[in-house]
Amino acid sequence: MTVDEVAPGVYRIGWAIGSKPMASYLLAGDRLALIDTGLLETPTEIYLPAIEAIGRRPDEVALAIITHADADHIGGNHAVRKIFPHALLACHVRDQKWCADPAVLTVERYDAFFADHGYRYDDDVFATLGSWMGPAEPIDLLFQGGERIRLTRDDWLHVVHMPGHTPGHLALYNPRHRYLIAGDALFGQAQRDTTGAWSAAPPYIDVAAYRGTLQSIAALDPQLLLTCHYSVMQGDEVRRFVEESRRFVDLAEATALRLVRETNGPLTLQATIDRANAILGPFAFPEDLQYALLAHFDDLTARGELLRVRHGAIAAWVPADGVAQR
Repeated sequence: MTVDEVAPGVYRIGWAIGSKPMASYLLAGDRLALIDTGLLETPTEIYLPAIEAIGRRPDEVALAIITHADADHIGGNHAVRKIFPHALLACHVRDQKWCADPAVLTVERYDAFFADHGYRYDDDVFATLGSWMGPAEPIDLLFQGGERIRLTRDDWLHVVHMPGHTPGHLALYNPRHRYLIAGDALFGQAQRDTTGAWSAAPPYIDVAAYRGTLQSIAALDPQLLLTCHYSVMQGDEVRRFVEESRRFVDLAEATALRLVRETNGPLTLQATIDRANAILGPFAFPEDLQYALLAHFDDLTARGELLRVRHGAIAAWVPADGVAQR
């Protein structure tokens, strides 16, 4: 574990889940705030030592802001409640039910979301996700975007709604020091492991929302980008990362449309993943292409480019004009 002050009063805590790089953030102003609660053990094993390392006290923690509903970002909610009794749990209103209850998150985000496609994680993955999260905990404070959080007398964070990865993903922007705590709002061309290798595809679930988030980040033009799974980025690195994120979306859209048009008959999500991995990756965990590819199929269908049909018991897609390219 490493603890580094990356901006005034912003401490980045670097750690890992196996080969998955992680970064949690501790905001040290007049009071303390946590960014995401991590895994079940994160409040005890990550946040408590970090608070001690910077010379502050656990009873100063007043807020735990959850950037979005994923197991590695909400898993420590129950522990935060026990260890930091003065802390309010906060998230965006659109992610509330997933942030508050790991069981609902598991069913609706990790399982039923793909039930119509004959595609799901195996039992070992579900067991791992379950081991990361504690019991359900109610959320105390809901954001919609546009709120401000005071760090010190004249230093404020702006809450920004940045959906795409989840409906209620939020980020925190500091206009005075021009940093953006972005969570998982953008992914470049790939998620990476601790060696820098491509592990999985960018997992957005709403194409238009994700494109809008990338546009919002570009408009803010932060000079420091703080994410949860990538190294700290500054200046031109930030702008390149945003552009890499856009390029992946463009390529994924073109790939999804081309593969449907080249297929003689309906194309399923699983078949698309098998073929698209070599084009968009390759990724060590190609199954996570399910998120972006399904998002593009839904978007292309809404735009009238594709038709969603049945292929046996599961969903599939064909060209809306009935014309396949040979």
